Amino acid sequence: MSKLIADFRQALPISDGFLSLRVMQNKDAIPYANGTHDPLVKRFAHLPLDEYTPDIVQNLIHSAIEDGLVNGTLAVLTISNQSTGDFIGSLVFFNIVDNEAEIGYWVAPEHRGNKVSIKALMLAKQLAKKIGLTRLYARTVFDNVPSQKTLINAGFVQIGAAYQDKNPSGTETLNLSFSAVL
Repeated sequence: MSKLIADFRQALPISDGFLSLRVMQNKDAIPYANGTHDPLVKRFAHLPLDEYTPDIVQNLIHSAIEDGLVNGTLAVLTISNQSTGDFIGSLVFFNIVDNEAEIGYWVAPEHRGNKVSIKALMLAKQLAKKIGLTRLYARTVFDNVPSQKTLINAGFVQIGAAYQDKNPSGTETLNLSFSAVL
C-alpha cells in the first residue's frame, strides 16, 4: 500500500496534452460561478451551496479549497484547456479515507462534447494513482444516463443497486454508485 501525498499541489498539474487538472485560481471564479447556474449542473452536480458568485468562489479558493489541498482532505480542481489554461469545468476529490476517495465533476455547457468528461476522469485516475489512492468512487443520479455512460467509458463499474441518499447539497435523490480500482 502506497503512502498518500498529503498536499495535492505536489502532484499537480496533470495533463493529457488536451486537458489539464490543476489547482483553482482566481481567474476561475467567474467561469466557475457562471457554470453553476447551468440547469444541468444545478440538477446533477450535487454542489454543497445553492448559490455561487465569483466572490464566494474566490473566498472558497483561499479558504476551504486551499485548506483541503494542503491537508489532503479535499481537492476542488479546475479542468482546463491545456494550451490556453481556460476553465472548462470542475473535478473534486472528497470523502478521502485511507487509500480511497469519491470524485465528482461537471463541465461548463459551452465545453461539453469531445469526451471532455471522460478525459477529465482518466486524468483523475492518473492523479489518484500518483498520490497513492487505490480506488475511486463516484455517484450519479439515477436518471443521469449520460453520466452513467461517461463513468463506464472511463473505466468505472457500477456497484450495487440504486439507493436513496442525501447529496452534498442536502437533497435526497435516487443514486447509482460506481467504482474504479487503480
